[in-house]
Amino acid sequence: MIVKFLASFSFLVMAVLFAGVLSKVSSVVETRFLRKLSAREQRIILIGGTVFLESCLVMLLAKASEWSYIDSLFVASLLLLALIWLPAYFRPYQENASRTIGRFHRGLHSGEIDIHKSGSRHPFFIGTLIFCTVGLLTVFAYYFSYVT
Repeated sequence: MIVKFLASFSFLVMAVLFAGVLSKVSSVVETRFLRKLSAREQRIILIGGTVFLESCLVMLLAKASEWSYIDSLFVASLLLLALIWLPAYFRPYQENASRTIGRFHRGLHSGEIDIHKSGSRHPFFIGTLIFCTVGLLTVFAYYFSYVT
């Protein structure tokens, strides 16, 4: 019991420290490098960095799971696609449910009901969408000969 608690606590501490280090690295990169570039160059670098990081994560997944790279690419593309699409899809639903409850129980009017808007133009979203699209097309092209 104590061993599980200590393992969980140490994992939590490592996660918080990792988030802090990542925040510090992000602020240093932004202040020293990205501010010197135009907005378009910043977007291109962030999109390219996102695609590169996700490619590295797929390679790590392939090594850790002992799957082939193409299978890892398929799984990672589906998971990343769900990661960028599902929160954007369900956020308006949750907001509308909260507004409806507030209006019904308290008589509060907190705004109009929103419809689903797909995605954003954030570099992470665009980079992940590019990676997933290219990844799924690559997997489809690779396995197409098995289907026909």
